[in-house]
Amino acid sequence: MAEMLTDSKVKWDLADIILILSLTFGLTFIVFLGLEWLIETFLQFDYLRLIKPLLLNLIQALLLAGLTLFLAVVKYGVTLQEFGLKNKNFRVSLKYGFLGGVIICLMIITINNFFYGLVSNLFGIEVPAQQVIYNLLNSQTLLFFLLQSSIIIIIAPVTEEIFFRGFVYPYCKSKMGKTRGLILNGALFGLAHFSLWVFLPTFLGGVILAWLYEKTNSLYSSIIAHSVWNLLVVIVIYIVWYLDVI
Repeated sequence: MAEMLTDSKVKWDLADIILILSLTFGLTFIVFLGLEWLIETFLQFDYLRLIKPLLLNLIQALLLAGLTLFLAVVKYGVTLQEFGLKNKNFRVSLKYGFLGGVIICLMIITINNFFYGLVSNLFGIEVPAQQVIYNLLNSQTLLFFLLQSSIIIIIAPVTEEIFFRGFVYPYCKSKMGKTRGLILNGALFGLAHFSLWVFLPTFLGGVILAWLYEKTNSLYSSIIAHSVWNLLVVIVIYIVWYLDVI
């Protein structure tokens, strides 16, 4: 199995991570303003307003991954194989990824049910749903549900793993060591979801995803686990939304 990126080869620093995030959010905001202007001025269609959040999510995801790979490969000369995108032992990555995704999903469902129930019973607070879940539950059509789901199941796992596990985790590990690097990476992943209510489960999920990358020397394992995790959640939401079971 080929070696993953070693600490000595991690040439990027915190400034690069901040740069990627700043450019990603900044360029996405510029695109948002451009779309708003186009829709208001020339393309006054309700359908375009409906798909605008999808377009913005897609653009943001592609910018995050694209800028990350550009810095790693072009600026710092890291190969895709060193970065973790290697095809060797894909079966190992598939096995760990599938099992990891199922474990993360079951763990998060358990934690969420316990935590949400505790908050509701003690404080009488109804925990709000994540924005992505809210968007799925309020899909106007099956096509729109499927389009949103494709971003959640396919695009987001790839782009987020490239950034958080491929770029951020090696930096955290090089500065703090393996164990604390795993914890810090999970914390950053949890904070990136911008919700106090989902911080704990996404933090734990981020730790496991980083561990999978460390265990298999391949980003494919964490990408597959992330995708399986999201897929299982989407299936549950689909049952609630479309079949009206719950």
